[in-house]
Amino acid sequence: MSHYVRDGHESRRTDPVTWHEWVISADRVVARTQVSADLVVSTVFVGLDMGCDPSSPLLFETELMKAGVSSVDARRVRYSTWAEAEVGHEEIVREYRGF
Repeated sequence: MSHYVRDGHESRRTDPVTWHEWVISADRVVARTQVSADLVVSTVFVGLDMGCDPSSPLLFETELMKAGVSSVDARRVRYSTWAEAEVGHEEIVREYRGF
């Protein structure tokens, strides 16, 4: 598994030790939106390549969370870039708000 850190909105590959040091203190949130009283859409930079194509690593993840529970949606959506993650986040927010 490849490790990445963020430099602004750009990602760069790194070693596991540097990734661990970075991830424990970094702001990894791309967006967080309350879509109802108890549901939140959260998109974060994970920094671990969760994909199968090394030329397009999947480093960001969006999921739906319920207050007090981790993930309530069996689907997790993953993205390669900050821009893709922002767009994907907004699409899921619209979906759950019924737009």
